[in-house]
Amino acid sequence: MDFLKRYPIPIAGLILGLFALGNLVQSYSNEARLALGVIAFVLYVPYVLKVLILNKKLSEPLSNPVAASVFPTITMATMLLAGYVKPYCSDCAGIIWYIGVICHVLLIIWFTMNFAVKGFAVKKVFPSWFIVYVGIAVASVSAPVTGRLEIGRYAFWFGLVTYILLLLIVCYRVWIVGEIPAPAMPTTVIFAAPASLLLAGYMVSFPEKNAYIVHALLVFSIFFWAAGIIYFLLTFRGAFMPSHSAFTFPLVISAIAVKMSAAFTGFSWQGTLCDVQTVIAAVIVLWVLVRYVIFIFSSAK
Repeated sequence: MDFLKRYPIPIAGLILGLFALGNLVQSYSNEARLALGVIAFVLYVPYVLKVLILNKKLSEPLSNPVAASVFPTITMATMLLAGYVKPYCSDCAGIIWYIGVICHVLLIIWFTMNFAVKGFAVKKVFPSWFIVYVGIAVASVSAPVTGRLEIGRYAFWFGLVTYILLLLIVCYRVWIVGEIPAPAMPTTVIFAAPASLLLAGYMVSFPEKNAYIVHALLVFSIFFWAAGIIYFLLTFRGAFMPSHSAFTFPLVISAIAVKMSAAFTGFSWQGTLCDVQTVIAAVIVLWVLVRYVIFIFSSAK
């Protein structure tokens, strides 16, 4: 029980990053994908136990807008977990996927009522808000688990509309208002995730693709990936913080988006860029994993 109390809420971002990294490297090594999936699942189980057993005690930490907006990464991870389960039990994978989608929708409603409607303030807005609203687009990336591509398309359009609405607000908050608390600074890397997630979801869930949408999302994906790298270089130094998990998924999904759209665009340079992005993402995810293991065991002493 003490271990679950100490288990950090932001580690869900690392879990999501590991599942996504496994999918990214599958074309290089299926064994590596499975290994990353196993590691992610080992971290996933105590997180779910923490939510189920200590749910009443989570109200205080989740009253923080950063922690609350990061929390839905666990439902995003659940949707990706379904893809790992499908080869072994298709029905189980479908159930897991629907659980992830439904729980994420419920978290969108809960977060909107508690932070976007009641007591809204610009200083409560962080890049992690993208996780709540655009994060549902993971359903469009993982829709083949159930074959319900229409759900994936609905998730994509919802994510795209909320991304457009949020982008101006979040940019204003970060670049004009500023004053981001130090523990929340790593969340600025999340800028790299939304456009890339939407691009990956669009490539998966739409049999017929609009070239304008693909190219526009690709431009945003690469631009904000570069911005994410800059933010990473500015914020990774110093003592480890649980919020460093924000470094993982955004950089992984950026590589996935570039990789998945390369055949459609026909740009030869995308292959090289994807290789560079993959190496960077893998190194950073594994670095955060090692730091998290040290952090968890040192806090247990």
